[in-house]
Parts: sequence; structure tokens; C-alpha cells
Amino acid sequence: MLFKNDIFEHEEKEYRLLYAEPENNFAWVIDTTNDLAWPIKIHWYAVAHLHAVPTNKVSLVIAPTNAMMSYRDKAFTRIQPLIEQTPDIYFSFARGQMVQARAMEVGCSVRTLYKDLRRWFQGGETTESLLANFNNSGQRISGNTANRGKTPRNTILGERAYGTYQLHEKDLAIFKRHIESAYLKDQRVTKTDAYQRLLEKHYSTVDGNGDLFINHFGCRPTYRQFSHYLQKKFPLEMQLRGRKGNKEFELGHRQILGTVGDDCRGVGHYYEIDATIVDVFLVSSVDPEKIIGKPTLYLIFDRKSRLIVGFYCGLENASWAGAMQAILSIAQDKQALCKSYGVSYSPEDWPAHQVFPREFLADRGEMISRNSNNVCDGLLITVTNLPAKRPDWKPIVECGFKLTQESLKAVVTAYDPPSNATKRQGKKYYKDACLTLKDFVAVIIETIKNHNAKAMPDYELDLAEINTGVLPTPINLWNNNIPKWASNLTRYSELQVRHALLPKDKARVTTEGILFQGCYYTCPEAQQNGWFVDARNKGRFSVTVSFDSRLVDSILIHSPKDGNILLNATLTSRSKKYEGLSFAEVKYFEKLIGTNDLLIKQSRHQTTFDYHQKVDPIVSNAKKRYRNKAVGTARRADIANERENERRIERQDLASTQENVVPNFTTPNNVISLPVKFEQNIKTKTSSSSLSSTELTPEQKAQEMRRKMLNGY
Repeated sequence: MLFKNDIFEHEEKEYRLLYAEPENNFAWVIDTTNDLAWPIKIHWYAVAHLHAVPTNKVSLVIAPTNAMMSYRDKAFTRIQPLIEQTPDIYFSFARGQMVQARAMEVGCSVRTLYKDLRRWFQGGETTESLLANFNNSGQRISGNTANRGKTPRNTILGERAYGTYQLHEKDLAIFKRHIESAYLKDQRVTKTDAYQRLLEKHYSTVDGNGDLFINHFGCRPTYRQFSHYLQKKFPLEMQLRGRKGNKEFELGHRQILGTVGDDCRGVGHYYEIDATIVDVFLVSSVDPEKIIGKPTLYLIFDRKSRLIVGFYCGLENASWAGAMQAILSIAQDKQALCKSYGVSYSPEDWPAHQVFPREFLADRGEMISRNSNNVCDGLLITVTNLPAKRPDWKPIVECGFKLTQESLKAVVTAYDPPSNATKRQGKKYYKDACLTLKDFVAVIIETIKNHNAKAMPDYELDLAEINTGVLPTPINLWNNNIPKWASNLTRYSELQVRHALLPKDKARVTTEGILFQGCYYTCPEAQQNGWFVDARNKGRFSVTVSFDSRLVDSILIHSPKDGNILLNATLTSRSKKYEGLSFAEVKYFEKLIGTNDLLIKQSRHQTTFDYHQKVDPIVSNAKKRYRNKAVGTARRADIANERENERRIERQDLASTQENVVPNFTTPNNVISLPVKFEQNIKTKTSSSSLSSTELTPEQKAQEMRRKMLNGY
């Protein structure tokens, strides 16, 4: 069934139904595909059984301009008396007379009325069909402006100096290549710079002297033409992506239609983790006069509730060591933690104690290292590393850092704002430093408790939360949602988390101890089970260990009998010198020892070489002396007599040698002091001799003394 203004297909053409008289079996229709069509009369029964078809012939203008509406009103006023004479206006002979009379009445051309009537009939006989198509103005196929454009104002002696430059396809192609290569590739290049380079490269000529000159006005595109092409053919998004990059555009210029919680199923689904340097100077706990710099702060936020579930504040740089401590703090004993820092404890302040998420969201830093696999393997938690330069993918923790810094700025001393670093002659806030690391950690704990209990005015509550009147604080949001999502989350004890997070490696059991990265360890279980005896007699063997890379004092050994049993091993006396160091520092010292080993080996080789240079001539002379003397082959090993003879010769040589070095006691100036015991022995033995000391002359006394010294008294 057809209704008025319906479009239908008949004889492979599209027609619009204008008027029908079923009782007389005729209808007026118009071809919508022919720009010169007029209403025609057909039999109604031939099309009455047809159905209307969808068409896109009518294009509605959502926001017509004032000029378009003004043209519509004028056109409707011109043809209104004509369209009221239906169906006479459909007949061609009557239409011609009425149009000529109306044209003379309003003072317009017949052609204008015909154009308005055809648009009225084909457009569905509505006033919207008379809107002017000004939205299509200015579009050209070839690029030629066809002598259109603003007349230049440049005049010389009152005459027009230049005409309007007409753009062609060649110019548009030049514009496109130049914009893509010069303007979109570097955000430092402005439109003015790009236009100047365009003229220098493509619209310059060489004069008779070989000098380059930019073409005059009228012989080159204007800046307005270049700017118009840029804005029309390159949308703002394309310009920003090209000039600043996709990451910069997504971070600061993209459209934002949703919220960060759209893909978050509930509390515990996503934990966001990140680190920052806190702008507060701290002092040493040993000497408050010494400043130790700014601490590192790790925070872990639950995305749904904005609850801070874990943290680390210390002097470790942003690394896996700090991230591991932050993750461990989720399961850490909060009561013992608060007690150690002198902070009040209440279980209601820590509702997410030991609750671990389905997924950690982190940047491409410490959480992309191989050590982070321990979180996935040991705790069965997914770690998602977000793209670089996209902090907007973990906005909760990024904004959390800003809120934390704002809270600290008003309460702590020695807060150094980042803007002070770039300010000339900025204030020296570090001189006010007085907080130790322990003091500052206590402040951070209180800041976390304050954040978790503070209401958030801009938080988007769902309908159920609005209906129940939930106060939008992180703790309330967590407690309100956790019953629904608790079955999807897992709890881990501190020992389980510590065991899972510590890196694992292989150590060698040797005779000297359990060797791991240059250090020797021992434990009572290893000694009781005879590990070191087995290593000495059967050979070395390997064991699995877990260790903290920050301290070498102890390691955890996985028992070979039961891998779930951990044995605490400490340094042996051989490695006590490394106590208190990290494994990296031990590696450095081991490297130095290796360098010293090379020097020692070189020194030993050189010393042995010097020794050989001195000994080899002695041996060589002895060999020559032996060869020069005719010695029989019947040499015997019975050397008792020969040894006694040689001993007598040795004694005579020693005696003659010592006679030359014994002091002359007759000379008063050559007196030596002897030990008391030595003097007593001399007196005892001289008194028992056959000759009295009073009976000997000084020369005899000297000879007697020499004899006794040689014979050993």
C-alpha cells in the first residue's frame, strides 16, 4: 500500500507519489532520478499494490545556516500560491500559465519558479526540500578556483598590481607532499615556517644572474590558500598524531567518553602499582646533621575502591627490590608494622589485609623484569605491563602520588616542590630537614590511613550504592563490594608471599661450605646430614636456594628431601668479611680479587724466573766440574764416612768464618752488651774451668772466650 510522498519502484525507475484519486483510477507521480522531470499521470491500479522502498534521496541538514533558511523562506513564499492549486499545478498547460503570471507578480524569472517547483515535488513537498545547498559550496573537482576568490588589495599607483592565483591539481599535490614531509613530521615547524619553505622550494625562480627569488603575488599560492587546504584536508586529529605522535595524542588530546572503572569488575580485580621520588629531604638516624636525600615511595591502589592496599617507603631506588617490598606489605603483619613505627593500629584501617588481586597493572620498569615472573608463578597473579608513556592507563596510582604529595606538603618540613628546581635562586628547603627515615615512614602510614578514610566527592557510585547510601570512602567501597567478589580473590600469608617473591637459583655444596655467588654458607641441618663430607668424598652437588639480593648474610635452602621445607643458612667464617653487603657488592669485590689473582700469578712467575736466573749458573758450574773430573761409575750410596768428612770440613769453614766476626774484647771501644742469662752462663762456666780468671792474661781470656763460643759452652 502506498501513501502520499512514498517512493516506489516502477518500470526500473523510482517515483514519488504526489496525488491519487482511486475512485477515478489515476495518480500523479514524479521521477526522482531525473533532474528535468515533471509530474506525470498514471493508472492508480497499476501501482496500488506496490510497497514503498527506502531511499536516500532526501538528505536532511541537521544545522542549516541562516542563509540556507533565508533562501528556503523566500522560495516557499514564491511558490506558495502555485502549490495550493492542486491538482491543477500538475497539468503542464495549466502550470505554464500559472508560473508566468506568478513570475510577473513577484518579479522573478520563470526558470527560478520552475526550479523551486521541481525541488518541491521531488523533495517530498516539504519546506526542508527548499533549503539551499550551501553546504556543498566551495567544493571543486579539479582544484581550479575558476577565477573566484577575494580580490587582492595590493595596489601600485592606484591600479591592481596582481590577480588571484588559481589553484590546480598540481598545486594541491604539492601542498599534500609538503605538509606530510615538512609540517606533520616535526611539531617545532609552524604553519608560517611550512608555508615559507613551500615557497622557497616550489614557487621560486632564477633570474638572469642565477639568483633565486620567490614568485610575486598572483604567481604563487597565498598563505590563506595554504592554510585553508591544511585545515580542510588534514583534520586536527591527523595533525596532532603526525606532529606529536600517537602516544602523546592518546595521553593528552584523545576524546574521553568513559571512566577508568568501565572494565573493572569489582574490588580486587586490578591493583595498580608504581613508584615515585617523594620531594622531602631526610636526615641520617645516626647523625641528624647529615642529609641522606629523598626517599622512594611505592604505592599499590585498588582501582575500584581507590584503597591503598600496600606500600614501600625507603632508600632503595625504583627497582624490583622496592616493588617486592610493596607487594609483600599487602600480607605483612600490620599490627607489628604499626608498632615498630609507633603508629596506632586498628584492624578496620586495613580491610584488604592479605587479599591479592587478579591482576597487577604496572609500567615497563621493574615489573617487566624476569623477577616479576615470581608473582605469576608463585602467586598465580597476572602482571600486565602497560605501554610506555601511557600513565593514563593506571591513573589511580598516578593521581594518588599527587594527592599524597599535596598532603605531605602542608605537614612535613624540608618539602622541596619540583618547581623550585627550575627557579632562579630558589629557596634551600633542604636546610629544614629533620625527619629520619623511620619518622617519615610513620608519616606515610598515617597519610595512607587518612586517604583510605576520606570521602571522595567526585566518585561515580552505581545505582545500588546510591540506593543504600554508601559514603564514598575507599574503606566503605571495599567493604561494600568485597562480599560479592571475595570468591574470586585469594589470600596469602606473609611467609607464602615472601617465599614466592624471593628469586631462586642454584648453589653448590662444597667441602668448604655451600657456595653461592662468591659466599660460603652453612646450616645445622647440612652438617647433621653430612653434606660437606659427601661433597669431599663423593663430589660436589647442587641445591636450590632463595635469596634476597640486597643482603648476603643469609639464604634459604630448599631441602632436597622436601622442597617445601626451607633451611636458613648463614655465612661461614671464610665469608664473614662480606657480612652486611649486597650480592652486587660481593660480586664487585670478587672481581677485584680476580684482578689481584692475575697480579699474584704474574708476580710468582717473575719471582721464579729471577730465582732460576740465579740458581741455574750454580747448577751448571757444578755439572761442568763433575764432568771435568774423571769419576768412576761405581758410586755408592753408603755415605756415612763421606758425610763425616764433609761435616768436619764444614765445621772448619764455619769456625774460620766466625773467627773473623767475633768482637775483640781487648779493645775498650768494642764492647757489646750481652743478655743477663748469657752473662750468667759465662760466669758459671768460667768459674768451673781449671784456670782461674785472675791467672789469665787479657789475650788468654779472649782466646778462651772464643773457644767456648765455638764449642757452644
